[in-house]
Amino acid sequence: MKPVTYQSSEFGFSRKNISRAALDVVDGLHRAGYDSYLVGGCVRDLLLGKSPKDYDVTTDATPEQVRELFDRARIIGRRFRIVHVRFRREVIEVATYRADPNRAKKKGWFSWSKKPKNSDGRILDDNVYGDIDDDAVRRDFTVNALYYDPSNEQVLDFLGGVNDVRQGRLKMIGKPAERFAEDPVRMLRVIRFKAKLDLQPEDNLNNAIKKNCALLGQVPAARLFDEVLKLFHHAHGVRSWQELCQSGLAPYLFSQTMEVLQHEDGERWQQLIISALENTDRRISKGKPVIPAFLYAVLLWRPYCLRYETVLGGRANHQEAMQQAGDQVFAAQTLQVAIPRRVSAPAIEVWQMQNGLERRRPRSIMPIISNRRFRAAYDFLILRSKIGEVEPSLVEWWTRIQDVDEAGQRQMIGELNNTGPGKPRRKRSPRKRKSRSGSETGHDVKDK
Repeated sequence: MKPVTYQSSEFGFSRKNISRAALDVVDGLHRAGYDSYLVGGCVRDLLLGKSPKDYDVTTDATPEQVRELFDRARIIGRRFRIVHVRFRREVIEVATYRADPNRAKKKGWFSWSKKPKNSDGRILDDNVYGDIDDDAVRRDFTVNALYYDPSNEQVLDFLGGVNDVRQGRLKMIGKPAERFAEDPVRMLRVIRFKAKLDLQPEDNLNNAIKKNCALLGQVPAARLFDEVLKLFHHAHGVRSWQELCQSGLAPYLFSQTMEVLQHEDGERWQQLIISALENTDRRISKGKPVIPAFLYAVLLWRPYCLRYETVLGGRANHQEAMQQAGDQVFAAQTLQVAIPRRVSAPAIEVWQMQNGLERRRPRSIMPIISNRRFRAAYDFLILRSKIGEVEPSLVEWWTRIQDVDEAGQRQMIGELNNTGPGKPRRKRSPRKRKSRSGSETGHDVKDK
């Protein structure tokens, strides 16, 4: 299969636009006598005039051969073995040319597995190696089957990906239903490319997603955590969420959330999610940090509230109910998308702090402000005020106390002793001790 060749200058980029680490990997493989190209998303982004955030390299060298060439290289993965080559803080992923298992079997090529696919067509072992022609056909979309040779500064297009990039079109290589069966995560990539790159999927892609969305439930939950972050932490979260809901994929990622959105007050909680994602998109666009814990705190807030009421009704005390409700909601969520404790614990803490922010007990004000989760909890309170769940005056109070000096803070806290939430309880009069023989004893003493 002969590719169409383009000079990179036609698209306004050259080696100067490429990561030094990525060039070192490609050049190192060339010096060792192997084929090597930049491939996939980084080439697609360069054609679109965007700066790639990471770089993938493909080669005819095996993972073991790649590892021998570079000092800081290690093989990762089992289903899909690749090599991570580290240069300071940058990691370059290097993959060997892949081939379709059926074609590889006919050619007598080696496979790491005797059963590369299950009965449903899902790939169990993608370590079947081939040549660059096979590799191009094995890729998911035509826009990702583009190869860049830095030595000649040429783009190799095997399947019309350049034209699809120019037309803003997302076209799958092969039959969508079969490709989704091989790897259901490809359905999420359709959503992401549409939201992030404004590439319009062909009608057969959209139809295939609606018919095969249940396949997403077969993907290991641990694998979906990073895929979800790619959807929501790249400045296109609002559109990604809307596309997920419209496609029918959202219930297979967030069933608890989607269930509450079906209730008659669901529009309110939908607005909470949209507002949070709008805020996240703005922060990312400005280069500000975002944390996964905040995303999940928003998505699971209403399920948490409902669970809290249930647990509290079971006679658990307030603190126990908050912790149990948080743990139970995340346990259920982890069945679909695995959430590490480093993410769930801060999210639960943000939920628990809402109670303190609302009650404003004088003695707890300064500990709340000094809490490392305060800023996230405060931002969460702002979102809740936007949907009418808390009074705007409460947000104004917490905003003001952050802006005043220490004396002003003491004054504001002192005012809580006489007005509003946080007013201390009236001191009780000491009990009268009952006589040993009378009925007014401290304990109900019975004769034995």
